Amino acid sequence: MNGLIVNADDFGLTEGTNAAILRAHCTGIVTSTSLLANGLAFDHAVELARGMPTLDIGLHLTLTEGLPVAPADEVYKLLSANGELPLSNQPFARMLVAGALPVAQIRREFEAQAAKLIDHGIRPTHIDGHKYIHLLPGITEIAVSIARRFGIPTMRVPHRLADPPSRISRLPGLAVMYALGTIAYRTARHAGLKVTDRTMGFVDTGHLDQAALERLLGHVQPGLTELLCHPADRSVMLNTLLARGYQWIAGYDFGSETAAVENPTMRALAEQNGWQLINFREGL
Repeated sequence: MNGLIVNADDFGLTEGTNAAILRAHCTGIVTSTSLLANGLAFDHAVELARGMPTLDIGLHLTLTEGLPVAPADEVYKLLSANGELPLSNQPFARMLVAGALPVAQIRREFEAQAAKLIDHGIRPTHIDGHKYIHLLPGITEIAVSIARRFGIPTMRVPHRLADPPSRISRLPGLAVMYALGTIAYRTARHAGLKVTDRTMGFVDTGHLDQAALERLLGHVQPGLTELLCHPADRSVMLNTLLARGYQWIAGYDFGSETAAVENPTMRALAEQNGWQLINFREGL
Protein backbone atom coordinates (compact mmCIF):
# COMPACT_ATOMS: atom_id res chain seq x y z
CA MET A 1 0.00 0.00 0.00
CA ASN A 2 1.18 3.52 -0.83
CA GLY A 3 -0.82 5.18 1.93
CA LEU A 4 -0.72 8.96 2.34
CA ILE A 5 -2.03 10.79 5.41
CA VAL A 6 -2.21 14.56 4.85
CA ASN A 7 -2.36 16.21 8.26
CA ALA A 8 -3.20 19.88 8.76
CA ASP A 9 -1.76 21.37 11.94
CA ASP A 10 -3.22 24.07 14.22
CA PHE A 11 -6.95 23.27 14.02
CA GLY A 12 -8.51 25.58 16.60
CA LEU A 13 -5.96 28.38 16.24
CA THR A 14 -8.32 30.80 14.45
CA GLU A 15 -11.67 30.51 12.71
CA GLY A 16 -9.89 31.17 9.40
CA THR A 17 -7.56 28.26 10.09
CA ASN A 18 -10.52 26.02 10.85
CA ALA A 19 -12.38 27.04 7.70
CA ALA A 20 -9.36 26.43 5.46
CA ILE A 21 -8.72 23.00 6.98
CA LEU A 22 -12.34 21.99 6.50
CA ARG A 23 -12.32 23.10 2.85
CA ALA A 24 -9.05 21.28 2.21
CA HIS A 25 -10.66 18.14 3.62
CA CYS A 26 -13.86 18.47 1.60
CA THR A 27 -12.35 19.37 -1.77
CA GLY A 28 -8.62 18.66 -1.53
CA ILE A 29 -6.14 16.26 0.00
CA VAL A 30 -6.33 16.86 3.77
CA THR A 31 -7.44 13.69 5.56
CA SER A 32 -6.49 14.53 9.14
CA THR A 33 -5.90 17.46 11.47
CA SER A 34 -4.41 18.19 14.90
CA LEU A 35 -6.43 20.26 17.38
CA LEU A 36 -4.97 22.88 19.74
CA ALA A 37 -6.77 22.63 23.08
CA ASN A 38 -5.82 26.21 23.96
CA GLY A 39 -6.57 27.66 20.52
CA LEU A 40 -8.64 30.84 20.36
CA ALA A 41 -11.09 29.11 18.02
CA PHE A 42 -11.25 25.76 19.82
CA ASP A 43 -15.04 25.82 20.25
CA HIS A 44 -15.50 26.74 16.60
CA ALA A 45 -13.26 23.83 15.59
CA VAL A 46 -15.25 21.38 17.72
CA GLU A 47 -18.50 22.61 16.19
CA LEU A 48 -17.14 22.10 12.67
CA ALA A 49 -15.74 18.69 13.58
CA ARG A 50 -19.13 17.48 14.76
CA GLY A 51 -20.50 18.11 11.28
CA MET A 52 -17.58 16.43 9.52
CA PRO A 53 -17.05 12.93 10.98
CA THR A 54 -14.73 11.93 8.12
CA LEU A 55 -12.09 14.41 9.32
CA ASP A 56 -9.60 12.57 11.51
CA ILE A 57 -8.65 14.60 14.61
CA GLY A 58 -5.60 14.34 16.84
CA LEU A 59 -4.29 16.17 19.90
CA HIS A 60 -1.79 18.95 19.10
CA LEU A 61 0.09 19.22 22.41
CA THR A 62 1.53 22.66 23.10
CA LEU A 63 3.66 24.42 25.69
CA THR A 64 3.79 27.67 23.73
CA GLU A 65 1.51 30.55 22.74
CA GLY A 66 -1.64 31.42 24.62
CA LEU A 67 -3.12 30.51 27.97
CA PRO A 68 -2.62 27.14 29.63
CA VAL A 69 -5.56 24.77 29.80
CA ALA A 70 -4.73 23.68 33.35
CA PRO A 71 -5.21 26.20 36.21
CA ALA A 72 -2.32 28.67 36.14
CA ASP A 73 -1.33 28.00 39.76
CA GLU A 74 -0.79 24.34 38.90
CA VAL A 75 1.51 25.00 35.92
CA TYR A 76 3.17 28.28 36.90
CA LYS A 77 6.65 27.02 36.00
CA LEU A 78 5.55 26.82 32.37
CA LEU A 79 4.39 30.42 32.13
CA SER A 80 6.01 33.70 31.16
CA ALA A 81 5.70 36.84 33.25
CA ASN A 82 2.43 37.74 31.49
CA GLY A 83 0.78 34.56 32.72
CA GLU A 84 0.78 32.93 29.29
CA LEU A 85 2.82 30.13 27.77
CA PRO A 86 6.08 31.36 26.19
CA LEU A 87 6.26 32.17 22.50
CA SER A 88 8.91 29.55 21.71
CA ASN A 89 10.26 26.21 22.93
CA GLN A 90 13.57 27.78 23.97
CA PRO A 91 12.75 28.10 27.70
CA PHE A 92 12.05 24.38 27.85
CA ALA A 93 15.23 23.51 25.98
CA ARG A 94 17.18 25.62 28.48
CA MET A 95 15.46 23.95 31.44
CA LEU A 96 16.23 20.54 29.93
CA VAL A 97 19.94 21.38 29.61
CA ALA A 98 19.97 22.70 33.19
CA GLY A 99 18.29 19.54 34.48
CA ALA A 100 15.32 21.56 35.67
CA LEU A 101 12.53 20.49 33.32
CA PRO A 102 9.25 20.82 35.30
CA VAL A 103 8.05 17.33 34.42
CA ALA A 104 5.10 17.22 36.80
CA GLN A 105 3.69 20.52 35.58
CA ILE A 106 4.18 19.61 31.92
CA ARG A 107 2.34 16.37 32.58
CA ARG A 108 -0.47 18.30 34.29
CA GLU A 109 -0.86 20.66 31.32
CA PHE A 110 -0.83 17.83 28.78
CA GLU A 111 -3.42 15.93 30.84
CA ALA A 112 -5.64 18.99 30.84
CA GLN A 113 -5.30 19.39 27.07
CA ALA A 114 -6.17 15.75 26.40
CA ALA A 115 -9.10 15.83 28.82
CA LYS A 116 -10.49 18.98 27.18
CA LEU A 117 -10.73 17.29 23.80
CA ILE A 118 -12.38 14.21 25.23
CA ASP A 119 -14.79 16.27 27.35
CA HIS A 120 -15.90 17.96 24.11
CA GLY A 121 -16.60 14.66 22.39
CA ILE A 122 -13.33 14.38 20.46
CA ARG A 123 -11.62 10.99 20.57
CA PRO A 124 -8.09 11.73 19.29
CA THR A 125 -6.69 9.25 16.80
CA HIS A 126 -3.14 10.56 17.17
CA ILE A 127 -0.96 12.78 19.31
CA ASP A 128 1.72 15.25 18.22
CA GLY A 129 3.19 18.59 19.23
CA HIS A 130 2.92 22.24 18.24
CA LYS A 131 6.38 23.33 17.11
CA TYR A 132 7.37 19.69 17.59
CA ILE A 133 7.52 20.11 21.39
CA HIS A 134 6.80 16.38 21.81
CA LEU A 135 10.21 15.57 20.30
CA LEU A 136 12.20 17.28 23.04
CA PRO A 137 13.90 14.61 25.21
CA GLY A 138 12.15 14.39 28.54
CA ILE A 139 8.92 15.65 27.00
CA THR A 140 8.59 12.74 24.56
CA GLU A 141 8.18 10.38 27.49
CA ILE A 142 5.41 12.56 28.95
CA ALA A 143 3.61 12.71 25.60
CA VAL A 144 3.84 8.92 25.29
CA SER A 145 2.38 8.45 28.77
CA ILE A 146 -0.50 10.81 27.92
CA ALA A 147 -1.23 8.83 24.76
CA ARG A 148 -1.32 5.59 26.70
CA ARG A 149 -3.44 7.00 29.52
CA PHE A 150 -6.08 8.48 27.20
CA GLY A 151 -6.12 5.61 24.72
CA ILE A 152 -4.56 7.50 21.81
CA PRO A 153 -3.02 4.79 19.61
CA THR A 154 -0.67 6.74 17.35
CA MET A 155 2.09 9.32 17.73
CA ARG A 156 3.20 11.51 14.82
CA VAL A 157 6.97 11.08 14.82
CA PRO A 158 9.07 12.40 11.91
CA HIS A 159 11.70 9.71 12.34
CA ARG A 160 12.30 9.21 8.63
CA LEU A 161 12.09 12.41 6.58
CA ALA A 162 11.42 11.95 2.89
CA ASP A 163 11.58 15.56 1.71
CA PRO A 164 13.51 16.23 -1.50
CA PRO A 165 16.09 18.95 -0.64
CA SER A 166 14.30 21.88 -2.28
CA ARG A 167 15.01 24.61 0.29
CA ILE A 168 18.62 24.60 1.47
CA SER A 169 17.88 26.95 4.38
CA ARG A 170 15.75 24.24 6.02
CA LEU A 171 18.41 21.52 5.85
CA PRO A 172 19.95 22.23 9.30
CA GLY A 173 16.48 22.01 10.82
CA LEU A 174 15.89 18.83 8.87
CA ALA A 175 18.99 17.28 10.46
CA VAL A 176 17.86 18.24 13.97
CA MET A 177 14.36 16.94 13.27
CA TYR A 178 15.77 13.65 12.05
CA ALA A 179 17.91 13.20 15.17
CA LEU A 180 15.12 14.05 17.62
CA GLY A 181 12.59 12.08 15.62
CA THR A 182 14.74 8.97 15.66
CA ILE A 183 14.95 9.05 19.46
CA ALA A 184 11.23 9.77 19.82
CA TYR A 185 10.40 6.95 17.42
CA ARG A 186 12.20 4.43 19.61
CA THR A 187 10.43 5.73 22.71
CA ALA A 188 7.00 5.62 21.07
CA ARG A 189 7.48 2.14 19.62
CA HIS A 190 8.85 0.78 22.90
CA ALA A 191 5.63 2.00 24.54
CA GLY A 192 3.52 0.22 21.93
CA LEU A 193 2.37 3.29 20.02
CA LYS A 194 1.93 3.19 16.26
CA VAL A 195 3.82 5.50 13.90
CA THR A 196 3.94 6.14 10.16
CA ASP A 197 6.86 4.95 8.07
CA ARG A 198 8.01 8.44 7.04
CA THR A 199 7.14 12.15 6.94
CA MET A 200 7.11 14.69 4.12
CA GLY A 201 6.53 18.43 4.11
CA PHE A 202 8.95 19.72 6.75
CA VAL A 203 11.18 21.43 4.20
CA ASP A 204 8.27 23.15 2.44
CA THR A 205 6.02 23.79 5.42
CA GLY A 206 4.57 27.28 5.20
CA HIS A 207 5.49 27.39 1.51
CA LEU A 208 3.74 24.29 0.22
CA ASP A 209 2.52 25.84 -3.01
CA GLN A 210 1.23 23.84 -5.97
CA ALA A 211 4.66 23.28 -7.48
CA ALA A 212 6.07 21.99 -4.17
CA LEU A 213 3.04 19.78 -3.64
CA GLU A 214 3.28 18.32 -7.12
CA ARG A 215 6.94 17.52 -6.45
CA LEU A 216 6.14 15.76 -3.18
CA LEU A 217 3.19 13.84 -4.61
CA GLY A 218 5.49 12.56 -7.34
CA HIS A 219 7.68 10.94 -4.69
CA VAL A 220 5.52 7.84 -4.15
CA GLN A 221 6.77 5.35 -1.55
CA PRO A 222 5.42 2.10 -0.14
CA GLY A 223 3.98 1.78 3.33
CA LEU A 224 2.46 4.77 5.13
CA THR A 225 3.66 8.35 4.61
CA GLU A 226 2.50 11.50 6.40
CA LEU A 227 2.49 14.85 4.63
CA LEU A 228 2.16 17.80 7.02
CA CYS A 229 0.64 21.14 6.03
CA HIS A 230 -0.64 24.41 7.49
CA PRO A 231 -3.66 25.75 5.60
CA ALA A 232 -5.27 28.92 6.96
CA ASP A 233 -7.27 31.88 5.72
CA ARG A 234 -5.78 35.27 6.53
CA SER A 235 -7.94 37.03 9.10
CA VAL A 236 -8.01 39.76 11.72
CA MET A 237 -7.49 37.10 14.36
CA LEU A 238 -4.40 35.72 12.63
CA ASN A 239 -2.96 39.23 12.31
CA THR A 240 -3.70 39.83 15.98
CA LEU A 241 -1.70 36.74 16.92
CA LEU A 242 1.18 37.96 14.78
CA ALA A 243 1.10 41.29 16.61
CA ARG A 244 1.16 39.39 19.92
CA GLY A 245 4.43 37.73 18.99
CA TYR A 246 3.53 34.62 17.00
CA GLN A 247 6.41 35.39 14.64
CA TRP A 248 6.21 32.16 12.62
CA ILE A 249 2.96 33.47 11.09
CA ALA A 250 4.90 36.18 9.22
CA GLY A 251 7.01 33.59 7.41
CA TYR A 252 4.13 31.46 6.17
CA ASP A 253 2.55 31.84 2.74
CA PHE A 254 -0.89 30.69 3.87
CA GLY A 255 -2.60 31.73 0.65
CA SER A 256 -0.49 29.53 -1.64
CA GLU A 257 -0.42 26.59 0.76
CA THR A 258 -4.17 26.65 1.29
CA ALA A 259 -4.86 26.95 -2.44
CA ALA A 260 -2.65 23.93 -3.09
CA VAL A 261 -4.03 21.53 -0.49
CA GLU A 262 -7.68 22.42 -1.16
CA ASN A 263 -7.30 22.05 -4.95
CA PRO A 264 -9.32 19.06 -6.23
CA THR A 265 -6.75 18.47 -8.97
CA MET A 266 -4.15 17.67 -6.31
CA ARG A 267 -6.35 14.85 -5.01
CA ALA A 268 -6.70 13.54 -8.54
CA LEU A 269 -2.93 13.81 -9.08
CA ALA A 270 -2.17 11.95 -5.85
CA GLU A 271 -4.47 9.10 -6.81
CA GLN A 272 -3.15 9.06 -10.37
CA ASN A 273 0.40 8.75 -9.04
CA GLY A 274 -0.60 5.75 -6.96
CA TRP A 275 -1.19 7.26 -3.52
CA GLN A 276 -4.08 6.00 -1.40
CA LEU A 277 -5.36 8.93 0.66
CA ILE A 278 -6.23 7.71 4.14
CA ASN A 279 -6.22 8.97 7.73
CA PHE A 280 -4.63 7.77 10.96
CA ARG A 281 -7.73 5.83 11.95
CA GLU A 282 -7.73 3.89 8.67
CA GLY A 283 -4.01 3.51 8.16
CA LEU A 284 -2.71 2.44 11.59
